Amino acid sequence: MKLLEAAKSLFAERGYEGTPVREINKQIGKGVGILYHYFPGGKREILSVLLQESMARRKHELKLTAQAIEELELREALLRFSRRFHEVFMADIDILRIMVRVSDSLDLKEQQELTDMIKQQTQIFAEFLHRREQKGEIRNLDYTMATRQFFSMMMQTLVSELGMVKIQWEDTETYLEKIVDYTIDLWRKP
Repeated sequence: MKLLEAAKSLFAERGYEGTPVREINKQIGKGVGILYHYFPGGKREILSVLLQESMARRKHELKLTAQAIEELELREALLRFSRRFHEVFMADIDILRIMVRVSDSLDLKEQQELTDMIKQQTQIFAEFLHRREQKGEIRNLDYTMATRQFFSMMMQTLVSELGMVKIQWEDTETYLEKIVDYTIDLWRKP
């Protein structure tokens, strides 16, 4: 829907607070009433819809990826997961920018949904690590902390590509490989 795309683009560029409803309407060439016709809650409802749709897509894609890597050798599994993690989040960079900019403006329901999504993805990956430990591929770990550490390093690629700070000094693929190799070294049995 043009209205959602226009709002997403403006929210990413100017921020939620810096985007008046009239700007969204101007972007799509429609009058003020059209936005409220489809979204009676105004731009706040638009923001909620954008975030919810994005979270649902990302959650689904990461779940599929976790299933697809189950039988791969550990290094290849982690590489495939890290690449897909990067692709999924970078596929809609505007939403990523919005999430960074409005994180303090989220209502309690949205904060809880985001928290639940992160917890669920962490649990899925931690269970994957536990199965890998049972196969003898890695040592016994605090799987949740290991997952958080791995995810945090992957998030650095996103932060760097958003232009917030320059964290990585090489291309993304090389950096992801370094993350995976370093992580496997940490997780392997001594």
